[in-house]
Amino acid sequence: MSRITSVRRLLAYGVPFEAFTRDIWLVCLSLLIGAFGEGLYFWVFPLYVRSLQADYVQLGLVYSILFGVSGLVSLAGGFLADLFDRKKLLLTGWILWFLSPFAYALADNWGQLVPGAIVWGASNIGTPAIGAYVVTSMAERKNVTSVVSFVFSTYSFAYIFAPSLGGLVAQTIGYRSLLYISALLTVVSTCVLFFIRSQNQSRTVMGNGVSLSQTIHQQRALWRKLLIWSVLFTVITFFMNAARSFVQVFLNEQIHLNDFHIGLFGSVNFAGITFIGILMGRLGDRWRRSGAIAICLMLFATSVGSMLVVRDPASLLVLAFLYGGSGVTGSLVVSYAGSIAPESKRALWISIPQSLSLFAAFAAPYVGGYLYTLSPYYVFLVSVAAAPFLALLALLALKE
Repeated sequence: MSRITSVRRLLAYGVPFEAFTRDIWLVCLSLLIGAFGEGLYFWVFPLYVRSLQADYVQLGLVYSILFGVSGLVSLAGGFLADLFDRKKLLLTGWILWFLSPFAYALADNWGQLVPGAIVWGASNIGTPAIGAYVVTSMAERKNVTSVVSFVFSTYSFAYIFAPSLGGLVAQTIGYRSLLYISALLTVVSTCVLFFIRSQNQSRTVMGNGVSLSQTIHQQRALWRKLLIWSVLFTVITFFMNAARSFVQVFLNEQIHLNDFHIGLFGSVNFAGITFIGILMGRLGDRWRRSGAIAICLMLFATSVGSMLVVRDPASLLVLAFLYGGSGVTGSLVVSYAGSIAPESKRALWISIPQSLSLFAAFAAPYVGGYLYTLSPYYVFLVSVAAAPFLALLALLALKE
């Protein structure tokens, strides 16, 4: 019995469960199911695009469209989430989320993937509402980074199992059947959201967030901080996404891994996002978010740089776990934006770094496609070279 108590205390130290409410747990459950459905196909999606006769630049273009639309709707989603019921906005995003794999399944060539990419991008209209909904639903705010990181880690937790299973299913029954299974699971995750409570900006909650009565000087100071965080996050996203869009293709064409083993790499990668994400969230609350972001950048440089020379399968899985740690920066920035935002503008403030980073993600795959065409190594070397400088800049420029 004492052993069980010790385990509970250890878990409570890593994750402040006392700050969670019923609605936050339902959001976690919905994300878990939906991410598992999406994860079945999304990690091996570049291979599906290549199978539809896309070259490297065209592969980058599909991702550019996907992230470009995401950036456009994310800012609108943040604005709308502060005016209307956030539950309805989440449901709108989730409905679009399960329509995208249906559209992908109907494609006969890479160009016909564009409608699905647009729909997937449009589904991000609900993304700012997730962070705002969670922060507003919290029982107390002192552990906001830990809670937000945990919520987004439930998404990546589902991806621990989904990519390897998806790679196996793709090899066995094909990509199109995989996409239909994915859509069905996302429908189930949408149904879960019907049980959360409605929420809008007028709801009164406890916490130490920014009040509407702050002076103009204080508001300007917070705006400057938010913009600095957003701009740096945008630059980080550009360099990371230039390489990320081509990891699966590199593993397939240069290291000669099949769909299943690439899916396994993806599963371990998302294990890294999940567990390192929880650790970085706690580190952000106990130390500095900027320090946690710097650590994530160094994990990116170490893992991607080593991947270019390592060929041993076991070593590649270790690198996949470390590579996952680099994907935590988004939740750290969201937690910061949500914690300093005025209650009436929380979703809008959260959407600003998200939208800017998605515009960077729009440009990055297209640029990466040209670099990858010149040499499969160039895009990775450029991204790795930028990471240490960005880590140092995060430590120096990001004030909390």
